[in-house]
Amino acid sequence: MHYLSLIFLWPIYLLQAIWVKKTTLKLPEPKGLREGIVRLNNADDSQLSIDTEVVSSSDPNTLSILVIGDSAAAGVGVETQQQALTGQTVQSISALTSQQTEPAAQVRYHKLKWRLIAKSGYSTKNCLNKLNHILSQAHQISADTVIISLGVNDVLSPISAKTWISQQQQLCELLYTSLGCNQIIITSVPPMSAFPALPQPFRWFLGSRANEFNHALTQWIDHSSLPCEQLDMRESLSNATMAEDGFHPSAEIYQHWGKMAAGLIQLNKQANHTSANSVQNKTNDR
Repeated sequence: MHYLSLIFLWPIYLLQAIWVKKTTLKLPEPKGLREGIVRLNNADDSQLSIDTEVVSSSDPNTLSILVIGDSAAAGVGVETQQQALTGQTVQSISALTSQQTEPAAQVRYHKLKWRLIAKSGYSTKNCLNKLNHILSQAHQISADTVIISLGVNDVLSPISAKTWISQQQQLCELLYTSLGCNQIIITSVPPMSAFPALPQPFRWFLGSRANEFNHALTQWIDHSSLPCEQLDMRESLSNATMAEDGFHPSAEIYQHWGKMAAGLIQLNKQANHTSANSVQNKTNDR
């Protein structure tokens, strides 16, 4: 339906797209660290910081997360990385870990190693190229969990949902094979039909494309053998305010996003811990 509207409304869409690009407030990426290590089970160390102790990428007691993607992943809309997705995820993971009832000796992860690779304007193809470039430079990157924020710039581009899914698959396959991650959290494309910066009917058209992309993403994840899962905040944040540019997440949205991501990471940790215990018990019974 929304593609049929192009027959009659493409001149309006084009003019509105040009108008949005020229008039939308340009917000910078927030200040702050983009990688570091924090101690878990320590309320005083939930800030984004770098531990002086060197932690091996293969350290079994260290949980490593990587956040990759576009301007939302980079934290545009808030002033510091502490308020952005990475900071809110780290704080939420630390809070959830401190609430665990297991004895300290049984808690698998004692440190959290985090890294952010994101830039305003990145499409899925841009992110895939960037990651390939980093890996080609022999950089040591590993991650137990990867959080992806991509899609808005793809929706704004001429590519189809089918092409976008193909690029998402390439990206996830690279993350799985080269980084050794066992959990890939793909954030749904946000409801662009609710972006205040977009005028009607252009807002409706982009919102329809975003829904189309999300539907394709859900279908692909449901049939993929990769360890992917979809994080969808569209219903739980239907009334949330956005950043002052009317296009990016606000501190409220980042906080909710970080909590949801941390919840999925916690569930994955518990599943892995249960699986490891089950294997160990079977070994002991032999």
